[in-house]
Amino acid sequence: MRPATRRFAPLLAAALLAATLTAIPAEPAAAVGSTYYVDAASGSDSNSGGAPASAWKTLAKVNATTLGPGDQVLLRAGQVWLNQYLDLRGSGTASSPIVVGSYGSGARPRIDFGNTSVGGEGFGVRITNGSFWHVQNLEITSGTQAASLRRNGILILGAGAGGGAFSHIRVVNNWIHHIYGNDRRSGGINIHARQSSGAVESTWDDVLIQDNIVDDVADTGIQTMTDSLLSGSTWTHRIDAFTRLVIRGNAVTAIHRDGILARASTGALVERNTTDRVGTYTTADTAVVKYLPAVSVVAAQWAYSSDRATFQYNQASRTRRIDGDGQPWDFDVDVTNSVYQYNYSYLNEGGTLLLMNDTSGNVFRYNISQDDLDRSGGAFSIPFGGGSLDVYNNVIFRSAGSTGRLTTSNSAGVATYRNNVFYNLGTGTYGVGGGASYASNTFYGANTTVAPDAARLTADPGFAAPGGATSISDAAAAYTLAAGSASRDSGLTITGNGGLDFSGRLLPGAGVDRGAVEGTPATALSATADFEGGSLAGWTSVVGLWTSEGIPGSLTSQAATAESIASAGSTAWSDYTAEARISIDSPSGNAGVLFRYTDASNFLMLRLNDATGAVELYRRSGGTFTLLASAAVDVTPGRFVSLRVDARGSTATGWVDGVPLVTWTNAAGGFATGKVGVRAAASAARVDAVTVRG
Repeated sequence: MRPATRRFAPLLAAALLAATLTAIPAEPAAAVGSTYYVDAASGSDSNSGGAPASAWKTLAKVNATTLGPGDQVLLRAGQVWLNQYLDLRGSGTASSPIVVGSYGSGARPRIDFGNTSVGGEGFGVRITNGSFWHVQNLEITSGTQAASLRRNGILILGAGAGGGAFSHIRVVNNWIHHIYGNDRRSGGINIHARQSSGAVESTWDDVLIQDNIVDDVADTGIQTMTDSLLSGSTWTHRIDAFTRLVIRGNAVTAIHRDGILARASTGALVERNTTDRVGTYTTADTAVVKYLPAVSVVAAQWAYSSDRATFQYNQASRTRRIDGDGQPWDFDVDVTNSVYQYNYSYLNEGGTLLLMNDTSGNVFRYNISQDDLDRSGGAFSIPFGGGSLDVYNNVIFRSAGSTGRLTTSNSAGVATYRNNVFYNLGTGTYGVGGGASYASNTFYGANTTVAPDAARLTADPGFAAPGGATSISDAAAAYTLAAGSASRDSGLTITGNGGLDFSGRLLPGAGVDRGAVEGTPATALSATADFEGGSLAGWTSVVGLWTSEGIPGSLTSQAATAESIASAGSTAWSDYTAEARISIDSPSGNAGVLFRYTDASNFLMLRLNDATGAVELYRRSGGTFTLLASAAVDVTPGRFVSLRVDARGSTATGWVDGVPLVTWTNAAGGFATGKVGVRAAASAARVDAVTVRG
């Protein structure tokens, strides 16, 4: 039986964070703009607001102020604004965004907007028709209210004649809780293109929603939405209303409807989030809150009307099945060419994955499902005959007492199951016919011969601790195959498999294991860092000056002309994968990841180059650069791009945003070991979310 602490781990983590958080200092003042301080206890609206000693008192004073590039609105930590809200307009610029945050030490400043509303809508922070906004370090709530309203903690709105193409929104490190609204556009964090008579269609590019806690809200935890998806709409941006959308590192708990929902997006990245207790789980007193929307189906983390979405390194638990659904993951209507990978789920009532109609080209790989409860047609539910679905190298574990199917057929397209390990201690069976295809799976436990798989294995895979994972952090160890397992080295070689297993280990070119863990799980090496809180996290400036700054934190070099290098790790490291998000912040500049690094004159490098519009693989030997391989890519200054290099023996492969683009084999020898690093030349640059595994 699962320990009680495991079931409540995500909620406990959120509660501990909420109890101990102190305000992170505001970003340094921009070169232009004004800073306005607001102090609910000691301020006065007759003050200038330009210094802590002359702070304003109310949020209404802020709402009456026109904000522009570089302006900052800073609320004093530890203060409470009761029955108040921020209703903001205007835009910053790329070099001078508008910042809404905190100053001083103590708990996050708290906006309790209670029963307040504007035009029948309640919110803690609303930004209408604006670009280049940062909202960070706030606590937002409204509590139990009898009045039926649409309510959101943070609402980013495109509406009316002022709608249009907006850019660069940051919603970071906020705590949003106990907010109850009356429709599906209510909840914690909501970005919404709203259609009305005379409204201009709105879109957003470069959106980051990161490190927020969203707890006990109705309707949805975090969502993007455009009214182009409504029946009869004449708007055109149905799958690209949101581009460069990143939803990362959020903890979402006790939600009335869906946890994290990315609609109308192209290339969305949803990673390292936790959802727990999704689907009619709020603590709202229904004797008072009589307007909660009726809910029949929910999912934890999913995409709708989207192309090329990636959901990875997420954890989802205890999603409720109401009248249907109830899965942690969902390729919903009009989702194409998208991937769920490296995720962990447990105790979700509806099963593991939902596939809806008008979908195609989707992949579910290297995930671990532990005791998802199969109550919506099976671990894989395909109720309306979605298009092609490729399911490979997953672990599906079911305890004794489970009865639902483990796989489902697909009448409208092929559902292919390859290299999976189904550990079935219950009585569940497998879908046959209707487009279901099987190859080289391991079926252990009940009904091992039902699925038509000529290369099936039925022997115990010898997992280290089947059913014993407590979270995504130890799931790889629990589902590592025994050294002598027949499931080792017996899987099919799958082209385009992402190159990594669940733990981040590099996959071999042939002889892969079945299941989600290849060999011994990889571990995060010491160079892994997110640079929060002003820390270099073990990294060293070698050339130039690198600092840790910003919200969210990044390793930053401001030098736009000279070479800048920082490094970390051990010169003894050999085979590893190194990944980082890189932003070139100067036109015609270049920046990238170093690997097999000995010193500033000897290393290998994968870089983005704005001057050439390419990703380039270089060798620097004795100070001399040699171009080894390159490929054309879209390089845009100020845009974060994921670079990854796989160093395996004499071969190096470079990836950009999850796609392998360049490779090189070292026939001459040398460069077999070395540290990792980052380098910028002729460019200011930022580096975030460095992960090194070996």
